[in-house]
Amino acid sequence: KIIKPPLDKRKYETYELPNGLKVLLCSDPTSTSAAVGMNVHVGACSDPPEIPGLAHFCEHMLFLGTKLYPEEDSFSKFLSANGGINNAFTDSEKTVYYYEVDASIDNRFAESLLRFGSFFSCPLFTESATGRELNAIDSENSKNLQNDIFRLYELEKDRVNSNHPYSKFFTGNKSTLLEGTKSQGIDLRQQLVNFYERYYSSNQMALAIVAPQSIPQLKKFVSEAFGSIPNREVSPPEDTWAFRVPPYEEGKSLVQAAKTIMEIVPIQELRQVTITWPIVFSSKEEREAYRLNKPEYFVSSLLGHEGVGSLLSYMKEKGWANALGSSDNADLSDFVTFEVTVELTNKGLEAVDDVVAAVFSYVKLMKNSAIPDYVFDENLQLDELEWRYTTKGQSGPYVQSLVAAMDKYPPSLYIIKSAATNLISKLTVDNSFLTVFSKSFEGKTTKTEKWYGTQFNIRPIPISTLIQWENCGLRVKKKVVTNGNPAPLSFEEKMKPITTPTVIRDDGEDGKWTVFFKQDDRFGQPKAFMIFQLLTGELYRSPSDAALAMLYQTCAGDLLNEYTYDARLAGLTYDFQVLPRGARLTFGGYNDKLKEFASYVTSKLARDLNDVLPASEDEFERYKDNLLRALSAFKVKQPYAHAIYYAGLTQQPRNFQYSNEELVNAMKGTSLPQLVGYVKTLWASGKGEALIQGNYDKKDALDIVDTIDGTLSFKPISSDQYPARLKALPLPVTSPNDTPIRLSISEPNGSNNNAASHITLQSLYTSEKDHVLIEIMSAIIDEPFFNELRTNQQLGYIVSSGVKAIDQARTLSVIVQSNVAPAEKLTSSILAFLDTVGDKLVAPLTTLQIELYVKGLVDSRLEPDKRLAVEVTRNWGEIASGRFQYDRLQAEVGALLSIKKEDIVEFWDRL
Repeated sequence: KIIKPPLDKRKYETYELPNGLKVLLCSDPTSTSAAVGMNVHVGACSDPPEIPGLAHFCEHMLFLGTKLYPEEDSFSKFLSANGGINNAFTDSEKTVYYYEVDASIDNRFAESLLRFGSFFSCPLFTESATGRELNAIDSENSKNLQNDIFRLYELEKDRVNSNHPYSKFFTGNKSTLLEGTKSQGIDLRQQLVNFYERYYSSNQMALAIVAPQSIPQLKKFVSEAFGSIPNREVSPPEDTWAFRVPPYEEGKSLVQAAKTIMEIVPIQELRQVTITWPIVFSSKEEREAYRLNKPEYFVSSLLGHEGVGSLLSYMKEKGWANALGSSDNADLSDFVTFEVTVELTNKGLEAVDDVVAAVFSYVKLMKNSAIPDYVFDENLQLDELEWRYTTKGQSGPYVQSLVAAMDKYPPSLYIIKSAATNLISKLTVDNSFLTVFSKSFEGKTTKTEKWYGTQFNIRPIPISTLIQWENCGLRVKKKVVTNGNPAPLSFEEKMKPITTPTVIRDDGEDGKWTVFFKQDDRFGQPKAFMIFQLLTGELYRSPSDAALAMLYQTCAGDLLNEYTYDARLAGLTYDFQVLPRGARLTFGGYNDKLKEFASYVTSKLARDLNDVLPASEDEFERYKDNLLRALSAFKVKQPYAHAIYYAGLTQQPRNFQYSNEELVNAMKGTSLPQLVGYVKTLWASGKGEALIQGNYDKKDALDIVDTIDGTLSFKPISSDQYPARLKALPLPVTSPNDTPIRLSISEPNGSNNNAASHITLQSLYTSEKDHVLIEIMSAIIDEPFFNELRTNQQLGYIVSSGVKAIDQARTLSVIVQSNVAPAEKLTSSILAFLDTVGDKLVAPLTTLQIELYVKGLVDSRLEPDKRLAVEVTRNWGEIASGRFQYDRLQAEVGALLSIKKEDIVEFWDRL
């Protein structure tokens, strides 16, 4: 039996095919699209020692042709024509493939399953594709070389027993897959085939589908598409090493390793310390008990708590920390790792021994103090509440979570969370690793990690320090956690058939408020959203203004966190933004306590400024340092991200977006008195706009606005003082034979050996027909562009296209990032492709092809909103833009249904 939330009206069934394939079906008749995921229970841990990255390479190759569908781009071409997307990833012990597609036509959806099923029954692994796809693997690895997440992950594995599979290099590159195999006389293609035939067995696979078809219909499709996957009757791959090869070598015991500290030089301006506790299991039964009981859930809720009396609260009082996180990290069959990571201030970095002592002190407090029952009761109560009122999410992420759960849990727990128990006794000094990340170690290291070139040290920890941590007194002398969650008490549901927001208060152009309201008419949940925007004079008149806005948001968010953290646990959220046109506050969650929560936060932000602004120059400098480090991270982003960013700057007025360099310089010049003055001016006057939507009636909504109005107490401004709305800047127009306007930027990160080219085609036409035509063009070129520049030309791993909206303007953008070609070559290749679009892609279009492109876009617009938040966001977009076209999706559907081939030809010529 599958346990599901009470409000989930979808039908589920789980079963096994005769070949042993586990299947989970979810029928959702309200949807027009489907999501499909396959979890193959083998990952990088099963790579042959002599071929690191083979599992990952196998994942790539399955997309490149099968015996039933031999064209290399057959699957992606089919999905592109049917409004679909696909992807995959390789983990340590699993490989997950997934896709989304329009499923409103049964036979087309059934065909997508047949195509997908052939990945696992008859892949080709052609010689030509094998040789070319190596370049994509190498480009993917190159993309990650300057990524701290990958670099730190590899060093984490450096501590593991070299004979344990977790120590392997998972991604692979040309060196390991091509040069390494050649030098050893290994046939790479044959190794791919061997790997597939050894591990890709139906009894080690799990399939999940969320689709509009009925369960019986889905079962028929599944049998036809996946019943032929061979069952090789293989055992789980981990049986060859789990509980046989210790994760940590006998000669390098945890006690010995715990006496050292790893000091790492990051790429970004990171300052953090991580304490890692490996939890090693002795049997499958012990591992299974851990998975089902989830003890890390409760321990994380205590160590990672951010409210009053928390470890983070104590560290902030000391001036040591900006943030703290606690969670599982590595998750393997024979061990997991549990971590506490503290983001340090400069003061905290200098006092890192004291920071670590505080963590062990808090662990000791949890050991010595009986954890109150209410801690467990409260967590379970809030989890039950969240589960009970779970809203449907997007099918793609949902099917990925389902297929991942199928690899770990019995059918009854595919959808539910389990209770948790205690693992605190294992969080000891002699069962831990210590890692510190800081740029201050640059030039002082003696070791270099093999695959990513990360600079690091390993140095001994003085015995006196270890003894201090082992015997530390209870430095954190507060409660383990507080019992103050503002959980809702009332769940009365109020629904009324109102299809669009209506104005329920209008104080006139020169008055204070215009209030829009929409009572829930479809979701039937005790939840609501409220958005308040105070339009003032332009707030981004200079980079300094923009920097002060960032500072205010950061300070307020951090200083309010002790209160809002408890509210967040109880299902109440808020978002505060200072935008170019004014301040915006968004509140969401269970409506029973939402008004009280919104009133409190608004009062603090607008009136009790001492509670949301730094109390001293030192505190102000700490926040400024945080933002400067965050801004400095821009430099080490990927070249494609830099290209997208600079392309965006060309289309927005300066007072809506300043460059990163301008913001850095402005931030350095800010002061605490400037910030105080800026905030006081912000709330003094303006024009209020509000949207109240959800489980409220009209009287509730008016009462809420009255409360917020009394809290803000701003003076109204006249309509001629309203700030200007965002308007896209037109790009310079060129004639067909002109060279496109080029913006050439040197890559800010000199250590990154990749280049990128981003080309933008801008449409300033504002009709619904023009808006949908550019989306049709994007759908037409998407797969051929990817196939030509990545699969055929092998220019890089990142090859994509898409449409972006800035106000009424639309842009069709294409981008390529490469580690094998300079930007000039990428640009010429992109332009050469675009030159062929008219003759090769548009001119040959058939009526059926156009109908399929149109149908995919129509169905995506007719897909019912799965969550209240989606509908609220769309309605607020219409209000904020001043266009109030709440039926925009329906209007675009009408435009789509009118599209003819000559419209597409004419539009491409204009673009």
